[in-house]
Amino acid sequence: MSATPIVNPTATAAAPAPGPISEDELDCVALTIALPEDVLHQLEGVLWLLSPNGVLLEDALCLQGGDLAPGIVRATVYVAPQQAPLAVQTLKQQAENLGVQVNVVATGVERQDWNKVWKKFYQPLTVGDRVRVEPAWQQGPDVAGMVRIAIDPGMAFGTGTHETTQLCMGAVVRWMDDQQAVGQDVGALRMLDAGTGSAILAILAIKMGLGGAVGTEIDAAALRTAQVNLALNATEAQVRLHHTGDPASVGPEQFPLITANILASVLIPLRDAIVDRLAPGGTLVLSGILGRDGEEVAGHYAERGLTLERRDDQGSWVALTLRAPG
Repeated sequence: MSATPIVNPTATAAAPAPGPISEDELDCVALTIALPEDVLHQLEGVLWLLSPNGVLLEDALCLQGGDLAPGIVRATVYVAPQQAPLAVQTLKQQAENLGVQVNVVATGVERQDWNKVWKKFYQPLTVGDRVRVEPAWQQGPDVAGMVRIAIDPGMAFGTGTHETTQLCMGAVVRWMDDQQAVGQDVGALRMLDAGTGSAILAILAIKMGLGGAVGTEIDAAALRTAQVNLALNATEAQVRLHHTGDPASVGPEQFPLITANILASVLIPLRDAIVDRLAPGGTLVLSGILGRDGEEVAGHYAERGLTLERRDDQGSWVALTLRAPG
């Protein structure tokens, strides 16, 4: 990754910048902070909200963390150049709310061929024993009983590598299996995927036989990536995408399955819009939730009458499977 420091009046740089470069030359801006580990954990949700495509964490045990004291973690998030000033302010304010003053180092990342970067580091991945997620440039042969999904990662969240995506994929597989086990005609059903990202969950359900899906996505770049992935998997005819962050805007249709892999801080205010789209007796899969926030999120949705049927943990993250009264 080729990086050039930029001048940012709201950030405190670790060393003088050799000179600003135009935003037009930047692909993104890396914002780096160092915090005590316990404080960083409390900010983890904010970090992922700012940088849903990935957060780099380093501590004294990492090869690049030799300059860090024990108990201190360095976090780097990646944001669009025009979003950097607000992101810096957000990081500083959130840390101050926890009683910590932080310096934010802003580093401009110059434009480069991200396809080559992804091709170097992104490899095929098997999720559970039923799903194989493959880079568009490295697709393998069909395997009996295996659902194969081709993904062009772009800059969208949902490549299958993150724990929350894998948890949601497992939940979709279980739901599809349960429906087929009771003789349900899944080809007549549709799902809602709120915050669809790469559209990987909708693609998975359709490849397992679901009739259609509706996806919402607030990020225009992610929406473009989703459209590419739908075409790669020949599922574009079955999926309708909406450029919105509000599930209510898709209309009055109710769905037997809704997935929402976002963040707890977003899932809570979106509760009513999501639940209103859920059919009686329907299943709701929520993720993007840190383990410590699982009970709180489940409690908010229980206030709307939903029952927690299953909680799945992986790493620091949790997925909740809830059922609407029927």
